[in-house]
Amino acid sequence: MSLIELMVAITVGLILVAGLATLFANSSQSGNELDKSIRQMENGRYAVELVTEDISVAGFYGELPIEGVAWSAPDPCATALASLGWDNATSAVPLYVTGLTAAQAGALTCLPNYKVGTAALILRRLDTTAVAASSTASSSAYVQTSRCVSDPNATRFIVSSTASDFTLRDLNCTAITQVRRYVSRIYYVASCNECGVDTIPTLKRAEVYSGGMAVAPLSEGIDEVAFEYGFDTDGDGVPDVYRAGLSGVAAAADNDWSNVVATRMHVMSRSTETSPGYTDGKTYSLGLAGTRGPFTDNFKRRVYSATARLNNPGGLREAP
Repeated sequence: MSLIELMVAITVGLILVAGLATLFANSSQSGNELDKSIRQMENGRYAVELVTEDISVAGFYGELPIEGVAWSAPDPCATALASLGWDNATSAVPLYVTGLTAAQAGALTCLPNYKVGTAALILRRLDTTAVAASSTASSSAYVQTSRCVSDPNATRFIVSSTASDFTLRDLNCTAITQVRRYVSRIYYVASCNECGVDTIPTLKRAEVYSGGMAVAPLSEGIDEVAFEYGFDTDGDGVPDVYRAGLSGVAAAADNDWSNVVATRMHVMSRSTETSPGYTDGKTYSLGLAGTRGPFTDNFKRRVYSATARLNNPGGLREAP
């Protein structure tokens, strides 16, 4: 082989290597972008699934008949037993759903690293699993409802964190009936997942637990959430009007949280990493909360929406 032929062969080889390197780099970049999109979709869908599942069981109060109760609206950050909104003397029971505007959520002291400008949702119920009164966890609030028609302890329910306080009877009017843990949760968007380390917006849940407030991250990359509430205005268990909050009209059915029988949720998820050079010219609808975008921060976004029925309060309103 002559020198010229050798140089030509080397040149061709270098061109092929450069082409393969470019192909590999492009393939790697495409793979990274695909991975970002997949994680973004998983985070958004998981957030919707998690919250709507909890919405569907909100208002579950076990054996307690809620007809005729006096709905209370306790401080969302209250953790003391006496401040949770239960009062047997007045038949007060805490509201099962309450929406918080950005201003209301921002004023709460129990939502660490709250992302300014985002809404929040309060859900309350009893645990779907009843336990023996003797096995209650210290400091957590439990509710006991009598199942005996001739219970010698003439009281509608007992709320306590002390096992010896539970004296209401079971169906046989002899044994002490079971209790259910009180569940009070606030879903909100925080400005970070692992705060102090990253700035990834994250859906978090603050829950009254063991006499305090426990905050847990649920799904990272959640940029914003918006809620619409379906009010039943004629008492048939079906939502007649959706609003972003109370109507503000005195004595109107859609100005009372206890008439909410469905909730629509909009979640805007964001990739956890930027895509260099990417500009998002789209706008995203968050229902009654309006639109967001366009964005120039190199993050990719999607919106997911779902509607969940509050089965317990809605079902009780249905005509037989």
